[in-house]
Amino acid sequence: MSATNSSGSQNNLAKGYLEITDRGFGFLRTPEFHFRPKPTDVFVPADVIRRYELREGSYIEGTVEPGRRPQDMWLKVVERVNGMSVNEYRRLERFENLVTVDPYQKFKLETTPELIETRIIDLITPIGRGTRGLIVSPPRSGKTTILKQIANAITANHPDVYVLVLLVDERPEEVTDFQRSVQAEVVASSNDQDIQTHVRISRFTMERCRRMVECGKDVVVLIDSLTRIARAYNNALGKSGRTMTGGIDARALEIPRKIFASARKIEG
Repeated sequence: MSATNSSGSQNNLAKGYLEITDRGFGFLRTPEFHFRPKPTDVFVPADVIRRYELREGSYIEGTVEPGRRPQDMWLKVVERVNGMSVNEYRRLERFENLVTVDPYQKFKLETTPELIETRIIDLITPIGRGTRGLIVSPPRSGKTTILKQIANAITANHPDVYVLVLLVDERPEEVTDFQRSVQAEVVASSNDQDIQTHVRISRFTMERCRRMVECGKDVVVLIDSLTRIARAYNNALGKSGRTMTGGIDARALEIPRKIFASARKIEG
């Protein structure tokens, strides 16, 4: 992860998104291959996380040093967090402490005359900044097409908004189609990945979005789908407690509910 400057010398700089493990330490992940762990990921010691009060999902820039093995790199000094100085970052209000209000700014989804679907959404079910919404439909009814059109409409009409598409347990070819069809970031855990990867990518992506909101950015997250996320959490939990109708563990819906509830309009 060490960078090389124009003169060819090593300057030992590292950049990446912080993922924190259950044991308190973390790693800097990169967008390539959808933030999957790699042997070259920079290790972030727990004491560095505590010293700089780092939050999961933050974009970290800092200097590194060799670890216990020659191929390992450890983060030593944090220079910037989410594009700002460490002192500026520490003054940011945490996501859960931000004041939430009713959405009052409407997205314009209409783009070209031939795309009538987004025009109908504008007229019948307008979407505002901070709106939570579900698309409930039978299979093969055009749900995926609507998601793509919404993503491209917001990107075209509202360039100040960061649009992210999260695909969980999706077919690999569907992931490729999304990447080629939308002008937005696509983060995916395809159905050839294990359950723990589905769970990790879902959680990590939402933490990234919360950090962006803390920095004052408007973020839109389109998920396909909450049902698959709930299924992944249900399988990951196993038989851990009370089982509801359909064989769903009572705790399996906790994280999908939190993900859905993360959508909000922040005051200011």
